[in-house]
Amino acid sequence: MISQILLLSFAQLQGADALSTPTFHWVDTGFDRALFQIEDVDASSSFAMRINDDLASKAGVIPAPTPGYLLSSTVIVETKEVASLQALASSITESWVEPLEGVPGFQLVHTSSVLAGLDLTLALEAYFGAEAVYLDAERPLATRTVPSDPGFGNQWHLRNNLNVIADANVEGAWTAGYTGTGQVIGILDGGVQLSHPDLNNNYNSAASRTGSQSSHGTSCAGVAAAEGNNGAGGVGAAYDAQWSNLYYGSSSTTATNFGWRNDLNDIKTNSWGPADNGTISYMTSAERSALEGAVFTGRGGLGTVFTWAAGNGGTADRVEYDPYASSRLTLAIGAIGDADVRAYYNETGSSMTVVAHSSGNNRGIYTTTTGSSYTSSFGGTSAASPLAAGVVALILDANPALTWRDVTGVLIDSARKNDAGNGNWLVNATGRDVNINYGFGAVDAEAAVQTALTWVNYPAESSATTGVVAVGQTIPDNNTTGLTRTVNIPTDITVEAVELKMNILHNYVGDLYIKLTAPSGTGSILTKVRNDGTDNYNNFIFTSLRPFGESSLGDWIVEVSDQSAGTTGTWTNFTLSVFGHDGGGNALTLSSPVVTAGAVANFSVTNGNASASTWLAYSLTGLGSFNVGPLGVTLGLNNPQQIGSMQTTNAAGATDFLISVPAGATGHAYWVQSLQAGKVSNIVSGTAQ
Repeated sequence: MISQILLLSFAQLQGADALSTPTFHWVDTGFDRALFQIEDVDASSSFAMRINDDLASKAGVIPAPTPGYLLSSTVIVETKEVASLQALASSITESWVEPLEGVPGFQLVHTSSVLAGLDLTLALEAYFGAEAVYLDAERPLATRTVPSDPGFGNQWHLRNNLNVIADANVEGAWTAGYTGTGQVIGILDGGVQLSHPDLNNNYNSAASRTGSQSSHGTSCAGVAAAEGNNGAGGVGAAYDAQWSNLYYGSSSTTATNFGWRNDLNDIKTNSWGPADNGTISYMTSAERSALEGAVFTGRGGLGTVFTWAAGNGGTADRVEYDPYASSRLTLAIGAIGDADVRAYYNETGSSMTVVAHSSGNNRGIYTTTTGSSYTSSFGGTSAASPLAAGVVALILDANPALTWRDVTGVLIDSARKNDAGNGNWLVNATGRDVNINYGFGAVDAEAAVQTALTWVNYPAESSATTGVVAVGQTIPDNNTTGLTRTVNIPTDITVEAVELKMNILHNYVGDLYIKLTAPSGTGSILTKVRNDGTDNYNNFIFTSLRPFGESSLGDWIVEVSDQSAGTTGTWTNFTLSVFGHDGGGNALTLSSPVVTAGAVANFSVTNGNASASTWLAYSLTGLGSFNVGPLGVTLGLNNPQQIGSMQTTNAAGATDFLISVPAGATGHAYWVQSLQAGKVSNIVSGTAQ
């Protein structure tokens, strides 16, 4: 029931007429399930306000409704049963089905009105499951720019003449000959002015989508890839790179743009996200699937690199609460200013990767803006993300064979320790400096390209997981001790990222403090006490990079405490997953034999675990990512199939797979990888002779 307080809040916002004919509906948007007041349910799309009675404070104060949502008449369904979906949907309401472009396994069901879409959502949930069906909607999203005083002109973030250390150090990379040639940076934003004279010659139309333009997107494009040596304005960090025009919006729009032309888009920079107000937010399954597809299969299997503005919420927010910036699949880029210290708006977080220069100390960023003009007051982490994207283009110009994981490693290992006197720096077990304000430090383009030139690619990704760990205990209220669980990871993986998936029943998650401690003792604070009246953590994924490079082997500690009185809850369960690469220094190795049609090929496995079950997998379609949960590993193959029988290694950890190659295989490409529990080998590939 809607309370009188709630109705009064509508009256205050919209006038007395809002009380006469309110249209309220429960809506599942994929990123939220809540009550909305919908402006026109009979329209094909409608603005709506979220009713926030589920976010009441402990004093019973209900936040005013949140405007800015746009509900569509389209339903997103995760299924491959297209014929069944079409038949079922058509029997319920007039509708038609089409694939969600760029996101395999997801369908769009178009109806005539928002109301028809809502009714269809409820009906289809009963057949396909509630998690697989939701209304396509656009939530209020904030671009991550913080206006500031005009700068003294020009691009101090590229070359700082007043404080020479406080810039991205791009000149050394340029002098070495790396200017972004051959790279395409997708500006995934509100649109770019295509005709801007400092941008138009670097525009890649084939990698782009059409739509509107915005000053924000135009400024981001200039920071990353404004043209050089053309007599106009300034330059981008990668002034010889091309850029593409991409868009965020509703879940389907954003997902499609995540998945758009990742054969052409090497990098995608994102300077937007959920409101920076300290509350948690979820990514829809369509967006997550599209992001995974881009990262695992883009750039010919090496992976499209996503940089992300870490957020402008200051100390009231954390990167971990943003599902996009905190994902292990993206690079969360924070901001420092021209004094080389934390920008006042920069958030903290264990999932911060690195920082780049922007506004927030004294000067803003000089870059392009709409009207074929320029601004000296661009900033926020909105400017930091495209600056980092430009540096990534320089890195890939120097070494285009790097995977998305290798790019992360290069940025971390080449980062400069800024603001050395800051008390939040600590050294993790591998000797890497890390800071909740700065991640692993400031982006250094010259050091990054030099690191990239000699970089040895990481082995195929490995993973280990605890599986679901049941807890089922009440969290003591207003108690800093809380609950602690210790879980063991028996696999030696060199950590690249750690995910903690949490399920907690609690009507005010802002009361909860959550911390993860690695076997080495490196701690990662994941949440702090704050004003967040959201109900529950439902499979919410927290990510930490702080143990980067450490061993996963040993006991991990998860702590949860309720540090504010008045609301109690239950810690239901959690899952801890570690992602990285073989850490034993003795990686599983697969030979690369000659493969001849009609003959027998000998794929030899060495450096495996002794007397261990070993499998061989192959793909005929290329590289990808395929999780083998029971073995705790992720194959680097697209749609892999087992080939040959399971083998057991000898005492030296070796075995041979004798594979009969079909007579008609000549000219067919193949990719092969072996695996054991906790281990995957290198990938061998070729074309059958």
